Amino acid sequence: MNISGFIASSGTLGGNSLLLGGLVLTSILCVVLTVQLWRFNQLKQKNHIRLRLKEDEYQCLSESHQILRNLIDHLPLLIAAKDQHGCYIECNQSYLDFLGLSRNEVIGKCARDLFTDKETYLSMEQQDEQVRLSNARHSQSRWLTGKSGESHLIETLRLPLLGCCDRFGGVLTISEDITSDNRMRQIDTHRNTVLEKLAEGSPLPDIFSELVTFTETLYPGIYCSVLLVDELSNTLQLGAAPSLPGFYNKAVSGLSIGEGAGSCGTAAYTGRPVIVRDIRKHPYWAGFADLASRAGLAACWSMPIKNRLGKVLGTFAIYYSSPSEPTRDQMELMMVNAHLGAIAIEAAKMSEQLSQLSQAVEHSASFVMITDSDQQIDYVNHSLIEATGYDEAQLKGQFVGLLISDDEEPELQNNIRDTVQAGDVWHGERRFKDYKGKAFWVMSSVAPIRNDDNVITHLVYVSEDITALKHEQERMERLAFYDALTGLANRRLFKDRLDIALKQAQRQQQSLALMYLDLDYFKSVNDDHGHEVGDELLKEIAVRLQRTLRESDVIARIGGDEFNIILPDIAGYEAAEWVADKVLQAVIEPVVIHGVTLNISASIGLTLYPDDGIDAKQLIKNADVAMYRSKAQGRNCAPALHRLAPVRALP
Repeated sequence: MNISGFIASSGTLGGNSLLLGGLVLTSILCVVLTVQLWRFNQLKQKNHIRLRLKEDEYQCLSESHQILRNLIDHLPLLIAAKDQHGCYIECNQSYLDFLGLSRNEVIGKCARDLFTDKETYLSMEQQDEQVRLSNARHSQSRWLTGKSGESHLIETLRLPLLGCCDRFGGVLTISEDITSDNRMRQIDTHRNTVLEKLAEGSPLPDIFSELVTFTETLYPGIYCSVLLVDELSNTLQLGAAPSLPGFYNKAVSGLSIGEGAGSCGTAAYTGRPVIVRDIRKHPYWAGFADLASRAGLAACWSMPIKNRLGKVLGTFAIYYSSPSEPTRDQMELMMVNAHLGAIAIEAAKMSEQLSQLSQAVEHSASFVMITDSDQQIDYVNHSLIEATGYDEAQLKGQFVGLLISDDEEPELQNNIRDTVQAGDVWHGERRFKDYKGKAFWVMSSVAPIRNDDNVITHLVYVSEDITALKHEQERMERLAFYDALTGLANRRLFKDRLDIALKQAQRQQQSLALMYLDLDYFKSVNDDHGHEVGDELLKEIAVRLQRTLRESDVIARIGGDEFNIILPDIAGYEAAEWVADKVLQAVIEPVVIHGVTLNISASIGLTLYPDDGIDAKQLIKNADVAMYRSKAQGRNCAPALHRLAPVRALP
């Protein structure tokens, strides 16, 4: 045999991704040498060879032959050599183990003697013939059934064995069982398929069906189930088990979680895989052995489904009809399915929570609005649409300023922006407006949403309509500070405004006048014409006072028919007297109420700051005394000016 030529023809063997280059080359050399020795042993039987070899040389060759055989017998690859007629002339132990035959049962036989499937041995003979005709190597993958009865995906590289003068002498086959690698590739594809379904939002039952169907298809003869943890009852509920008997699924659904509660109940309790090779002999199945027997189940392997925090969400189980343990590939697939199941369950829970949250937000009485970081509107809920009168399409893509009242102070907007950019939530009152421009009050909060890089990407506005509350507050404020009948300031507000006016007058070194006005004989109006007429009279007097005085002047009804008036920034006595006279003239004009003409009169007391006093209490007392002195002079007379000097009545 031309070994150098053979090595040259096999130099690219290491490029085969499924064979180990160096290992294969070593295997080839071993086989070649073995075949050479085999042929040499055939030749040595002839007498003329015996005469030429010395006894020690023969012994050396025999030892070398044994070493080489031991070497190839320990290789994991399936190696065999056939002569030019297709008969086996050599094979290693891995090849014999796969067939489940001895060396004597293989050597000298053909493929059709060893493989019962006609399609298989005809294909082998055809591939051998192609190698003979092309004098080149050839690769092929096909499913073969070994001694275990299971199918294996075998990839075979066929090489020509060349003799003297490069003549074809037979075929060398080097095969590798790639079943496991093929299944791992299928598992990877399965994982990607499920992840794509999850990304598409497939329902949880569809995901479970995919996990179970793929596993049962990849390993015919097994049955799968998915059970889910019910935290309220601390039980396992059926998630999916299409191939298991209905009575079995009904009995298992509601299984208590605990150690010894079958494979799944124990796995859910411990959080660890539970492998039961023989259900009939395992203590975990003591209470369920008869049930499993009726269902034709003999082995059960259960893998807990856990989330990233280690919380058990359920179990993924594989059943076998005969006692057995999982292979490495099956354990890998169980772990993959458990991981995918956890993602699916968490995604379903999150989807449900998001759906609930979305419905809660959409139907919330609060106004909810989401904008991007530039305050461009992305989302508005139904309540805000209803309150503003806009369509959703009219708001999306618009800036939030569309809904903000035109008179909002820039300082408020700056405060909101600064608060949110600092990462805080702003709370406060502001005014929105509807599509007609009508403003309404809201209590609002603006919160930033950040991404994983801590960059603000969106803003969430949550607001409540407080217009009615503001109106009520205003009403309560008016009740607290304003006279309910006339709308003028009451005694409480009058005192507050007087204190403020005095401080301002002191700060700006100005004079201030205080008038006390009392209607004459008002009680007679109530007695003669009734309180309704009296009330209308008081309202008319209030209107006349407001019409006569400046906006900066403060008019207060302090009780009954008594009015106090603050005149800030008054020039002096003469100016105060002139204003008081204007007020008196306005008040004494006849009033017609319900067809009744009333002729009234009034008395006014007048005092000045700082000439007559510097504090509110003294000034009020002065004005009161001056008013009574005016009444003492005959009522409806010119205002009395109270001074520190003796009071004089004005002519």
